Formats: sequence, structure tokens, C-alpha cells
Amino acid sequence: MITLTSLNNFLSKLLIYDKKFNLSLVDPYMANGLVYHGEEKINKIALAVSASLTVFEMAKKADAQALIVHHVFNFPPNVRYDQLFQNRYSFLVKNNLSLFGYHFLLDSHPQIGHNVSIIKEIGGTIEKPFLHKGNPWGYFGRVNNLPLAKIINGLKNKLSPSMTLYDFGPKNINRVVAISGRGTPLPPDIQYLVDNKVDLFITGENSEWIREIFREVKINYLAGGHYHTERFGILALEKLIKEKLEVETEFIELVNNV
Repeated sequence: MITLTSLNNFLSKLLIYDKKFNLSLVDPYMANGLVYHGEEKINKIALAVSASLTVFEMAKKADAQALIVHHVFNFPPNVRYDQLFQNRYSFLVKNNLSLFGYHFLLDSHPQIGHNVSIIKEIGGTIEKPFLHKGNPWGYFGRVNNLPLAKIINGLKNKLSPSMTLYDFGPKNINRVVAISGRGTPLPPDIQYLVDNKVDLFITGENSEWIREIFREVKINYLAGGHYHTERFGILALEKLIKEKLEVETEFIELVNNV
């Protein structure tokens, strides 16, 4: 057993890796910390990709006292207290279930984040952050002339069955970018990729205009699923919690092939 206070301290120390970030500006719509303070005594922690009433019910059924997710509540002002929010929040209150959310911090974390974990999964080394809207949401990685087919074969069982691959670039890969979830590059990012000699861009989602742009710049594009590309950091976090804390954990799998 551990306490909620000790868990909160552990997560804050681990995940807030750079105190200079103004998280409310970098990530204004999602939480990066404790969202609801429930039961102080914790025997079991559940982890999941996204908060939802179904995930809360699954965590409760698993007899967890705390839940850690990547996507917590969206808090734009015009829907802050709508019925969806009230139903979800009231479940936490009624069941005394603590909720943590780590959005930007799990995308960008330099040791256990989604994107460094994806690069490590394909045998790559981390080079530097990939800046998206001026902030380090992803990472550049280096692999040594690795065949694209080998990368895809190694990843495909961990990605969405609906994944999309545009293999318009080199058949052997040296530099890769990983930016999980909805990391579709913005138009100004394209020259950034070209200038940095990127061979493969890995993200979660696709957009209509992506295919022809990547064909023209001759870069491979892999959209592995928003949900699936953002399992990596949550699973890495669960592994670390098991190693460092005396508490039971369970990953709540609510698959979404998008």
C-alpha cells in the first residue's frame, strides 16, 4: 500500500522533468497532474490511455483507488460544466477514485514518453526534440540504415489494425520522427522535416492532404493510430511504478482503432 500523497509526489518528480515549462500555456486544454483527490490509501493503481465513464467503471471493477491516464478531461470554457463533464466527475466523487492526467508530459518525456518509447521500440537512439507549434511534443531518432519493412514488421502488432503507411521515401531508414496521437505535421513543419533529412515520420492520425505532400517530399509516413501510439508511454510509466513503488497496477485496455 502507498498513499495518494506519496504517489502524487512520485509522479510530479518523475514527469515534470523541466520546471521551466509553463504547462498552462503549452497545454491549455488538458491536465498534467492530479485532477481529483480521492482515497488517500492506495492498494492498486489503474492506468489507461483516455478518461471516460467506461474506463472509470473498469477501474472501479478492478478495485483500483487511483487512475492515471494520458487524455483526461478537455476543459474549453464553453463546455466546462456540461453534462458529460458532470457525469464523469460525479462518478469519481461517488466512488472516491483519484484521477491523474498527463498529456504533454507523457508525449514529451525524454525517458518514458510515448515518442522516445516508439523510437526505442524500433531500436533507435534519441537525438533531439521535435518541435510542434514551438514545443517539444515529439522526438527525432536515429537508426542505422534499417529497412522500412523491418520497422513496420516490428511495430505492426503494437499499432492499430487500421494503420496507414505511405512508403514514398527511402527503403532504408536513418532518421525518424515520432510524434504520437494527432501529430499530423502542419504545413510549416514540412520544410523542417526536409531540412532535417527525415526518412520516416511516425504519428497516430492521418489527414486528407498528407498523402500527396509526403509523396512530393519523398518521406515515408506512418499513421499507427492515435490510441495505439499513445499506449507506449502509459505502459512505460506502469513498468516504472511497478519497479519503484510497492503497489499493484493494472492497465485498462479499452481499444480504439482510430
